Amino acid sequence: MINNIFNIGLMHYLILSLILFSIGLFGVLISRNLLRIVMSIFVITISVVINFLVFGCYCDSSLDNANIISIFVLLITTLQTIIAVVILYKIYKTNEFLDSEKIKDKEN
Repeated sequence: MINNIFNIGLMHYLILSLILFSIGLFGVLISRNLLRIVMSIFVITISVVINFLVFGCYCDSSLDNANIISIFVLLITTLQTIIAVVILYKIYKTNEFLDSEKIKDKEN
């Protein structure tokens, strides 16, 4: 009985990835703060990396190929996040806030 409870399979990882993707999508759709939107996009990307790892391990029975792909995806995502934070910093220095609604109103 206890062995069946702790036996983690493919469906558990896919459910975890779906939950992370949903949280990230919810954060992108609901939040008005640009920094929270960038962080939510990063959470979405982490869920995609989990999918790469799970399907790479499930289809190939080894983590070698999936790890290499995941490292490249995480590297690109980290660089994307750094660039987004620098852009957000420049926006903050110019406008003194990161609220997307206020930025839209200020442009008009």
